[in-house]
Amino acid sequence: MPYQTVIRIDPDAIMLEPLDLDQTDFQSPLPKQHFHLIFEDAAIGMAVGIWDTTTMQEAFGPYPGDEFITVLEGRFAILDGAGIAVIGEAGQSAVFRNAIPVSWKQEGYLRKIYLTLQTPEADVPKIGSASGGVLVLDADRAAPVATGVDGVAREVLFRNDAGNMTVTHITHPALDLPPVQTGAHELCRVLAGEITLTDPAGHTHRFGPGSHFFLPGGVACARSISNGTSALHVIVTP
Repeated sequence: MPYQTVIRIDPDAIMLEPLDLDQTDFQSPLPKQHFHLIFEDAAIGMAVGIWDTTTMQEAFGPYPGDEFITVLEGRFAILDGAGIAVIGEAGQSAVFRNAIPVSWKQEGYLRKIYLTLQTPEADVPKIGSASGGVLVLDADRAAPVATGVDGVAREVLFRNDAGNMTVTHITHPALDLPPVQTGAHELCRVLAGEITLTDPAGHTHRFGPGSHFFLPGGVACARSISNGTSALHVIVTP
């Protein structure tokens, strides 16, 4: 999908389409699931979109890729082989490590924003334990404290095993940054403060608490960031 600008992710303005499901993927009866693909980089196996599901439980097995999500509605449980659950709910973001042995168990309706990364035709790693493979993040989590002279504080929360996806919590002083073109894709969830992006056409896009944007690699946007802005940044490199 060729995009040359900022993509604002507005879940309430997106119509979802039904998914064709396979019973072998589930321990439960087939749920109803829908999705909308916002952006895809098929060469590296990355996709960004909106997804929903009704009650279900997936077959136990390796998790299909690295994934970052924000839960918009509902709550989920990720079960390991012993049935021990990690639970996330509306308002929280979460990260899942590729190939951890788990089952997604869903009680009731769930809707989420997702970024998935699964390298095409790559061998599935053999991981014996799900321990530490799911990280749930509250929207009001404590922001990292700046230690450098630039006033920016960074806390790397997740780095995938392939080394091409990171999730970083960043707090900013007031900043005005010129356009910089990079090859990396970026998904951002603003937790506090405001980020204003000016795209190559000169249009401005403002993002406050709770909002998400996606910036495809190669799009250079100027950034104006208010003092104390806190955000989760998901960076994916080719």
